Parts: sequence; C-alpha cells; structure tokens
Amino acid sequence: MIERIPIYLLTGFLGSGKTTLLKSWLQQPLMRNSALIVNEIGAVGLDHATLGYASDASALLADACVCCTGLPGLHEALENLFWARLHRRVPRFDAVVVETTGLADPAPLIASLQTQPFVSERYCLAGVVTTLGAPTALQTMAEFAEARRQLDAAGVIVVTKTDLLGLAELDTIGQALQRSNPATRVLRSTHGSLSAEEAWHAARTASPPERPDSPSSTPMRRSWRAVDQHGTGSRFVGRGRPVHGASTRFEALPPAADIDSLRRSLDTLILQHCAALLRMKGIVRLVNGATVVVQFTRGDREAQLSVASEATRSGTKNMPGGVTLIFRLCR
Repeated sequence: MIERIPIYLLTGFLGSGKTTLLKSWLQQPLMRNSALIVNEIGAVGLDHATLGYASDASALLADACVCCTGLPGLHEALENLFWARLHRRVPRFDAVVVETTGLADPAPLIASLQTQPFVSERYCLAGVVTTLGAPTALQTMAEFAEARRQLDAAGVIVVTKTDLLGLAELDTIGQALQRSNPATRVLRSTHGSLSAEEAWHAARTASPPERPDSPSSTPMRRSWRAVDQHGTGSRFVGRGRPVHGASTRFEALPPAADIDSLRRSLDTLILQHCAALLRMKGIVRLVNGATVVVQFTRGDREAQLSVASEATRSGTKNMPGGVTLIFRLCR
C-alpha cells in the first residue's frame, strides 16, 4: 500500500490575502518540508516569485485556472513532483500546498484529486482553507459566485486583514458566515498572523465534503456531480471555456522616473477602469534600478507600492515590467 502524500488546498477570492498567509506559513516548521504549486490566472507569475520559496520542489501554473483549463497542468505537476521525490531529484517533501487563483472553483479540483487515477492513488486531500478579506467580505459574499463556491468548499475560513475593521464589523461578518456556512470553522488573521499549524489542524479535522452521490443539493455538490458524470476533471476541461466572471490583461509599463511618477501612472489606470477593476498586481522598475512590487485590490484607495527585497528582485529579474489587470465581466 502506497503511503499517500497529503495535499493542502489554499483558496480565496482575488486580493483576500492568500499569498500573505502562505508566505508566512512556508517559514514555519509545519510547512518547511512541503512542495509548492502556485496557480495564477495571469501570464506573469508574481506570487510565485515573491514568496521567497527557493526549493526545487515547486511549480508555477500561470495563465490558466486549475479548476478548468489548468487542471491537466496540475495533474502533470503532481505527477512530476511524485517521480522527482521518488528518484531523489528534489528534497523529500512531506506534503504539497496548492494555492489556487482567486477565481478558482474548488469543487472540480477536489473531485479530480479523488478521481484522476495517478493522483488519487498517490495523493490525498488533507484540508481546504479559504481566505476572505474583511474590508470587502460582505460585498464579496453577495456579489461573486466564485467566492461563495470557495467558501462552500472550505474546511476552515480565514477572515484576513482584520486590523482594518472594528470588532462590531468583524462580528457582523462572522454572523453572515455563520448563516451561510454554519458547519465551517472561522478563524481570523492580520498580516499573516495565523499559524499554519492552527489553520491546517482545523482544516484536517473538519467534516469532509460529501460524496457526489449524496442527496445534498448545495451549489458545491452540484459542481461535483457535473465533474463526475464526465469521469474525471480533465475531461470536464475539454467541454469548453471556463465560466469565470472576470478577464485579465497584462499592461507593460516602462521604467518609471520615481515612485511618485509610478503612482500617478497607476492612479490613471485605476481611474480608467474604476469599478470594473478587481485586482492589479505586478512589478515595475525605476530608472535607478530599483524594483517596485505593485498590489491593488478592489476597495483599496490606491495601489500599494513596496520596494522589492533582494530575493524578490532575483526571482523577478526575467519578468517583464508591468501589471496584470483583472476585470469584472458585465453579465
């Protein structure tokens, strides 16, 4: 009997703080011996480059979403990691962490981990953690079906950025989650303060999702049945384009004279797209050679700019300067 390798799935809507948590967790004992798969919907993989994770046991799946067009790529990455581990081409890892895009529906992914022959024989899903950004939590839950499906799949929901709201507002979010996901444990985190041990222990001990033949009729379980009736997640991918309520575009930006001129350029971009802009992230160089990391999430007043660390500069040296823009589609 092959001892199956646990997979931890980290999901959450655009800008909800997944990467901040993951960056902290990868430095903690529980996650230090983990392989890492980062999925990004844009063509430029910024998160993977800024995590500061130097192990060979990692993979980037860019410009595709693992719940649909990127699912075969995830299977391939897991198979490659397994053989590399077995033949000692990479350091032995005890688990795999998969960070999905902010638009991923976890249900097809979860189903494929249990039905794709090679993956299901050698890996097992250990837990699902979903992040939810506090400042826009109620709006996210109300407006975005992708976010609701991520919350439905969670063993644990982590409300992030809790320092930006008062206790009464956080209690209101907790009550909303209690109504929509009464069986799911809710934890809080600020700047990645929640430990990997607490989050993943809670996720591991959560009630497992029901099997596809369950009489439950929740949206997540309907998604499971939609995958299973076609056999595997890979075949589900071939049915056509994924249905996501967003589109992406990469906007190349030349080196900026300084931080102030870069901010003016970004303010223009944000104003141009206004309410349609869900997320913006990327790296932009300055003429003095510095590299600036750009982050913006709906609800922010302006883009967050930070000078890249040496590790991030090294990881992004071959990346084009510019930002990935993710827009809400009109429905």
